[in-house]
Amino acid sequence: MSQESPTPAEALRQLQSRPLCIICGRPSEAEAIATELGALENPVSGRTVDKINDGHRFYIGSFDVQGQKLEYYITSSLRQGIQSFAIHASILFHILKPRFAVHVGVCAAFYEVKHKDGKEVLV
Repeated sequence: MSQESPTPAEALRQLQSRPLCIICGRPSEAEAIATELGALENPVSGRTVDKINDGHRFYIGSFDVQGQKLEYYITSSLRQGIQSFAIHASILFHILKPRFAVHVGVCAAFYEVKHKDGKEVLV
């Protein structure tokens, strides 16, 4: 039997029920972090979530923190730049209402990005 996809409203509630939002400045950063955390399976497309822009992608997972499960989603801004990031993040936070938010990635740290063999590498 195939599992039915959630409705857009159910997909929105699924994201809203997760207390932690891990947000990056770039989609490639979100994918890299999802890979490191083992959250690449079954990404959620923004087009399947009520009130969310089509371009967003969400990676869903959970941490074990002192014996308790902390559920999260990883996503990114759709446009680069501090003002664009602030606008996109605030819109997502307003809609998804995470209890905690962590900004990760190159623009959240003091690393330089260089290109090597067609890939971004932190130096």
